[in-house]
Amino acid sequence: MKIKYKLFLILFIILVSVYRVFSQTPMNSQEMIVAGDAVRIQIWQLYDNVNNKSPISNLSSDYKIDNRGYIYMPFVGLVQVGNKRPKQVEELIKKKYENLLTDPFIYVRPLIRVTIRGQVSKPGSYRVDPQISFWDLMEFAGGPTARADLKKMQVVRSDRKVVGNLLQAFENAYSLTDLGIQSGDQVLVAPKGGISIRSVMNTLTFAASMALLIIRIDNLK
Repeated sequence: MKIKYKLFLILFIILVSVYRVFSQTPMNSQEMIVAGDAVRIQIWQLYDNVNNKSPISNLSSDYKIDNRGYIYMPFVGLVQVGNKRPKQVEELIKKKYENLLTDPFIYVRPLIRVTIRGQVSKPGSYRVDPQISFWDLMEFAGGPTARADLKKMQVVRSDRKVVGNLLQAFENAYSLTDLGIQSGDQVLVAPKGGISIRSVMNTLTFAASMALLIIRIDNLK
């Protein structure tokens, strides 16, 4: 009886501890809208002829957030979205447009900044939804080149590798959130090792050109 009681007590303590850990864990930081990033805002409205409010269209867009946490929206001007959750921003925008829109449906998603470097067709910085897959992220950059070594793809943060072995993520379409990719991270796609035939040919062509140039200079003397 005492053994059963002790087991029950241990199990109870474990369950309470797990509950406290999860209850105190903050929401995913990707869901917080951060100054310097961007936010995707989509607005729909069912127009009616009874209401005299002016119909407004083309409000849906990706808005860049300045370093103070503000975006600029048509007809209402500056809107502070930094350090807010998407639901908070949705309510804020609805209030801003209450005299212009009738019961709009508003959807807000934070976008993060990710830089893709190395062996991709279109290297550069992109503002993307952290819920997209790693495959989709690579598509933004035009996909890996023929020289890309997919086994050497890695995520770098502050000059330190934080995520490696991204081939599985590429094949299984893991989301950026699943991988722990944050705003400001860099995805590096390294080239395959060894010397390619093209690089050898380019080197030989350059050497031949230099040799011909030297011969012509000697002939001019």
